[in-house]
Amino acid sequence: NKTKKQKPGFAKITIKMTEDSTSIALQERIKFFFSDANFRSDKFMQNEAKSNDGYIEITSLLKFATVKKLTTDVKVVAEAAKNVDNVVLSKDGEAIRRANPIPDNYDSNLRTVVVFGIPTADVKKKEEEVKKEVKKEEEKAKEETKEGEGEGDAAAEEKKKEKAPQEYSVTIADVKAAFSKYGEVALVRMRYSRAIPEKEIVKSAIGSCFVEFGSEEEQKKAVEAKDEKVSIGGVECEYQPIREWLDFNKRNNNNYNNRPAKKEEGKANDDDAPASSDPLKIEPLEHNSDCVIAFTGMPEGSDREAIRAAFEGVEGVKVDDIYVDYSRGEKDGSVRFKETFASIKDVAAKFAAGEMLIAESKVGGAKVLEGEEEEKYWTEAARMAAERKRKFNDRGKNRGRGGGGKKQRKR
Repeated sequence: NKTKKQKPGFAKITIKMTEDSTSIALQERIKFFFSDANFRSDKFMQNEAKSNDGYIEITSLLKFATVKKLTTDVKVVAEAAKNVDNVVLSKDGEAIRRANPIPDNYDSNLRTVVVFGIPTADVKKKEEEVKKEVKKEEEKAKEETKEGEGEGDAAAEEKKKEKAPQEYSVTIADVKAAFSKYGEVALVRMRYSRAIPEKEIVKSAIGSCFVEFGSEEEQKKAVEAKDEKVSIGGVECEYQPIREWLDFNKRNNNNYNNRPAKKEEGKANDDDAPASSDPLKIEPLEHNSDCVIAFTGMPEGSDREAIRAAFEGVEGVKVDDIYVDYSRGEKDGSVRFKETFASIKDVAAKFAAGEMLIAESKVGGAKVLEGEEEEKYWTEAARMAAERKRKFNDRGKNRGRGGGGKKQRKR
């Protein structure tokens, strides 16, 4: 009998601990979803709120992947919401809204700093990927050795010196913890270099991130203390206001674009370059059906890397093989794959429902292109590829004009 009494008691304590940790995690998620930083750029939540007197049904929140992992119970989310200071729970306990409207003068730049020197490490590759790369390098070295004794080994050694793709050795939670002494950290966005699949260049962490605070005052507090630096993962990191960083980049870009042209003997200025006389040669792109997902209402902060990252872990998808048709700031974009995969329509539906996110926010809509829409996409993609090819060829011609020491004349 004594043993029987101990078991229920032990089980009860375990359940209580689990409930507490789940509630804390849900509170963090709710606070983030309804924060100024996220809500102002989250079209899905804005549309839901507009149609429901500012409220978002908890059943809608349960579709979000990060919430679904924690619970599928409306009552559990409602209980957690009672302890979140930036939201209000409806009387029936089935919906949540923001406690206050987003300020009219909201400017994320006045709340954000750019952080540098965040520790990274070589990406851990799967065993089969390592074997494949080693085999490829060995074959390449053998071919080069045929042209000159020892040259293959030298090339292989040079390849080893190239920096491997990087991943962050710290988490977003680590960054938040480091800056929380200055106030509430509303958003952290880690930065990556752009992947270029056709050049076998993969996404890589660049050791930097954006940190947005809950208020302008908290950002100012951090900026005033920036000489102290912050320690993230045991490494001292520097940071500066994002506006300073943006202004610096703008000045550098202007200086580069406005630099005087080099006037070398036998070389003409770019202004002398004639418009391309080559006809646009459009060649159809090889493609399979059901290989394109089109997005509308892209959230603020979206970029190619954030879009690729959203597909990580999707079965049948190689992130480095994804081609993203999107430019920062645009409202619409698309993603195309070399081959379709079994769950592509389910994945598009999850993006549309807010169960999958881009840049930690939901998109306005998503669907797999079919029929005329799909053909129209591939026709336009072929035209754009032809434009890029012609522009590249024209640059090559213009660089070569005036060779042999003779000055190119205007015609």
